[in-house]
Amino acid sequence: MTPYDYQSTLESEQHSTHILRIDQNAPDLLVREVKDPELRGIFRSLNEVYPIGAKRPNSRYMGEVFQVEDLDSLVATQKAREVRFFNADQIRQLELPTNMAIVKPSPYTHNIVAYWERPEGSERRYALGKAVVRPDMEHAYLKAKEQREALGIQRLLLPIDHLATRIYSQNREVAILEYLTLSSYYYWGSYDIPDQNSSTNVTKSVHYEDVLRSPAKVFTAANHPYFCNHLIGKPSPTESFARNFGPRLHHIAVAIRDGRTADQLNIDYVVNSLRESGQKGSSSFQVGSLRSSLPRIR
Repeated sequence: MTPYDYQSTLESEQHSTHILRIDQNAPDLLVREVKDPELRGIFRSLNEVYPIGAKRPNSRYMGEVFQVEDLDSLVATQKAREVRFFNADQIRQLELPTNMAIVKPSPYTHNIVAYWERPEGSERRYALGKAVVRPDMEHAYLKAKEQREALGIQRLLLPIDHLATRIYSQNREVAILEYLTLSSYYYWGSYDIPDQNSSTNVTKSVHYEDVLRSPAKVFTAANHPYFCNHLIGKPSPTESFARNFGPRLHHIAVAIRDGRTADQLNIDYVVNSLRESGQKGSSSFQVGSLRSSLPRIR
């Protein structure tokens, strides 16, 4: 469903971490697989608090990694602001890359951010486990690539447009402000969706105007908390998601090349092709791009 290719797997004692990549201009995706489904840890605990999240205790988005120029100075600055980091022993126990500084999960989004000092243009090398190419992963990747090409969507798929996190209504402002102080992002604007009792709040990188180089980060929250539902008489899908899964990432949006294919908009062609090949999806999911300058509330 994406243009990502399998690169290799980092094998550590308790995890297999699969590296997916488009090129050096787009962010890598690291997919972390537990070897023992009963493994306990802080990220599993965040799932187990919530009724539906508990049913998939090892499935969750963890966070983003930012490239920095001076890691020591940045960490010192953030610690002076009382930002809490995992220490070196905790990073090793969690089997996360040891060449990064990693902030503990946010109390508002449950996501993390990490910082990585890497010279511009240098190859990405993750200090974690032993790098191997797993035959099963390589086989699955090649089958997926063949299917992308057979469906005619390979040329239409672009890098990530945005990542959307859903949070509780009362945490909207603090979650956004926290992320702005942890990242090189700025508040771009908001879309209000009154009939869904919701608003979408967008942040973008100060370094790249094109979100395909550094995806937008979106925070969606209800306009009114769930206990007001009986008063306002409107649906509350955002608040329901946070209550059942916990505050967390809701989706990763892959950008689609503009234009038309087979008398359809490219986005419709991609979605229909995937659906016809057996991919399930929500009929109510709305597709859009943050690359465009749609009307928004400042």
